[in-house]
Amino acid sequence: MSIQFKRDLPKRILYPTSVLLGSIVLVACGGGSDGDNGTTTDPETHPSSLSQIIDASDYTEFTYFNLNTNNVVELTEEEAKASTDWHIGFRRSSIILNGGTSGGGQVAGALAVSQEGFYQNGEADPNVFLNASPEAELEHLTADIDLSSLSYQTDTFSYAITGSGEISGTTLDMGWYNYDFTTHAISANTNNMWLLKSAAGDSYARFSTQTLEYGDALKVTFVFDVQTAGTNQFVDNNAVFTASIPNTGGKACFDFDNSRNVDCETNTDWDVQLVLQGRDFILKTNSGPSGEGSGGAFGPFLTTEKTTYVSGTTTSAGTDISRHYLSDSNEGIFSEQSWYAYNLSNGHKLWPNYRVYVIDTDQTDALSPQYKLQITNYYSDTGVSGYPNIRFQDAN
Repeated sequence: MSIQFKRDLPKRILYPTSVLLGSIVLVACGGGSDGDNGTTTDPETHPSSLSQIIDASDYTEFTYFNLNTNNVVELTEEEAKASTDWHIGFRRSSIILNGGTSGGGQVAGALAVSQEGFYQNGEADPNVFLNASPEAELEHLTADIDLSSLSYQTDTFSYAITGSGEISGTTLDMGWYNYDFTTHAISANTNNMWLLKSAAGDSYARFSTQTLEYGDALKVTFVFDVQTAGTNQFVDNNAVFTASIPNTGGKACFDFDNSRNVDCETNTDWDVQLVLQGRDFILKTNSGPSGEGSGGAFGPFLTTEKTTYVSGTTTSAGTDISRHYLSDSNEGIFSEQSWYAYNLSNGHKLWPNYRVYVIDTDQTDALSPQYKLQITNYYSDTGVSGYPNIRFQDAN
């Protein structure tokens, strides 16, 4: 059973983008702020530490980085999938590693320093976050780490249409369906809804599950309220996606603009894809690793909130939500063990928790380099978001 819980990341950070000269700026690791330009390190306190400011300001493309060479690797998304020339990729606040579902390499990551003192009862402590500094937190990066005690992982798929993971009685909320962990039965979850962006990126839908049966086949009906391109609000119940997939597995695709099922293999304009793979029940958007489109999803919300979300781009109160859509993605240690907290003390910014991660550049080779890595800022020298400041050193 594939369990996809709602992530604790912000839906989307609304900041302007800009471009610095070059993809990265080399900065010194010690002495002063992380924004001081330079090419030196302090050999007495951290002889092998290096720092970079990564230009990850693009909302759609990753910036790929090689830890061995300390350089950005210029690759397209397609090239990166097969390349072993990069180890870690950055896009806004998202970070991927070149292994598992993210690339053709064997890179894996582990959390080495959890920074539990930054949290109280699982919640970020604003007082600690806002008073921490790169200088004070450097000791966690430079400390010795027992690599044999770490649990490494590679990246896996993460889907924008996910469940909350909440339990009511014996029922687990899996998002668009419910799972009873005593009877192992699944059923339609009619309480949740999502906003969905089309593959073309210019139309939207509000949808939920209407019916679900699972026996010799998985039979599901989804209802859609569609906002066609050039319009500004949803029209109730003007598209229905009825899918039937044999219990041996398969997939079904739907184009909500034209309210029709389409062939997943020959039609690239599908907007939502239902997949049955073993005991995995998955809904994909046409985005990220799932498709070539510009789709995504925002939610889940309770269906009782339907009147709040009357448009795919604005709420009934006029709040802009056009950038709140998440794409399907590849995610791993940096999403499961987030490197930041957001919106502390009502400040719409990201603050680092200075966790230390260990990156194994090739988990199939015991002699491959491993690096301790820490993220110290999310902003450029001029305060522009999407420029993660990283520092790292040899962990072997």
